Amino acid sequence: MSRRHAIAVAVAIAAMVAALLPPLWIQTTGDDVVLEVAPVDPLSLFRGNYVDLTYDLDFEVDDTGRDRSWEWNEVVYVVFDDARPANVVRVEESRPGLAPGETCIRGRSRGSGDVVFPSLEQFFVTAEEGGRLETQLSSLVAIVKTTGGCQAILHDLEPE
Repeated sequence: MSRRHAIAVAVAIAAMVAALLPPLWIQTTGDDVVLEVAPVDPLSLFRGNYVDLTYDLDFEVDDTGRDRSWEWNEVVYVVFDDARPANVVRVEESRPGLAPGETCIRGRSRGSGDVVFPSLEQFFVTAEEGGRLETQLSSLVAIVKTTGGCQAILHDLEPE
């Protein structure tokens, strides 16, 4: 193998490792947050055992603390307490300062107070896991790992 090929292989391997490190870091060092999920069907006719998740966030948007309304797809930070399932404490437009027992997840606004979490919307399950989840559609919670920087990764789904 020539020197150019060796460099190309090394750069490709470094890029793959760099892409894998942030999720692994969140998975190993992140704090657990338990979120209620809306009932889902784990089987998709075209994609297999992917679960599309929506989260049952119950919060009131306080317009007094903001100087403008959220734009569509604007980055927002949702702060949760450490209850199981977690409760929304507040929603902020910039990275919040966190009190003890609080954690946050970065999301996107969908206008008029709706928030989605693109990094937490899909979860792949095995066929056996999909069958198990199908029997518990109405009582699932998502275990999410988060960091102090509000980055999050979906860790697991389990019954409430």
